[in-house]
Parts: sequence; C-alpha cells; structure tokens
Amino acid sequence: MKKDLPIKIILQSNGFSSLDIHQIFNYLETLDYDLRNTKYIGKIFATNERMAKYFFLRDQLKLDINTLDSKDHLKEILDQCIDWSEFWRLLVIKKGFCCIRLSRESESRANFIFLSGPNILSGPSADLSDSIYEDIDY
Repeated sequence: MKKDLPIKIILQSNGFSSLDIHQIFNYLETLDYDLRNTKYIGKIFATNERMAKYFFLRDQLKLDINTLDSKDHLKEILDQCIDWSEFWRLLVIKKGFCCIRLSRESESRANFIFLSGPNILSGPSADLSDSIYEDIDY
C-alpha cells in the first residue's frame, strides 16, 4: 500500500533514500497523519530544529521587492516583528505542519524535512480557513 502513495513518490524524486523515507513514515504514522493527503514542502540543512524552522519559514515568505537593499531591511523587520515560535505553533495546529530531523546526517549540520497534512494534532480544524482572531468582535 505505501509504495503507491503520492508522498512516497515525491520523496523518492527529491532524492530521499529508503532509510529516510522509512524514518519519515514512522514519524508521520506516530502522529496519525493522513498519508494520502500529506504534502512535501521542502528541506533545509541547519544546526538544530529551531534554526531550521526559522530559516525555512523566513525564506519561504515571498515578497516582491525591487531593490536588494530593501529586501535585506525587510528580512530584518520580519525578524523583529514576528514571533516565529507562535507562527510555527499555528502552522502545526491549522495546517498540520511538521519538521523532521533525518538521523543519518552529521552532528554539526542535520537535514530537516518539512511536511504538511491532516493529523491527530491538527484535528478537524485543519481544513477550516478561519482567522486566528475568530473570537474577537470587530
């Protein structure tokens, strides 16, 4: 059954080994991810999970800025204004994000993979497009 899953085919096409895929599936099954609806987002090398999440999320934010200098200032502003831990927590709850450290990498830098999908932590609210401010009456 697992050999025909779209996520497995995507992971193989992105160069993940059978050992990596086995480790990823074990993690996903532990949190009861719906493997048919789980999506591969990307990967990054980092020294630890906190830094992996920070750099990956920051780099995924696409903003159309014309000058290189302005882009650097905008990243600095984002760094100071966004609570990256809270941002990650909401992605986990609302969209089923996860970050998995692959164990076969060196100790100085590890390979982290990012996936998203319905799971035991995201529950039924994962498909809702409600605002995080749903309890506030404007």
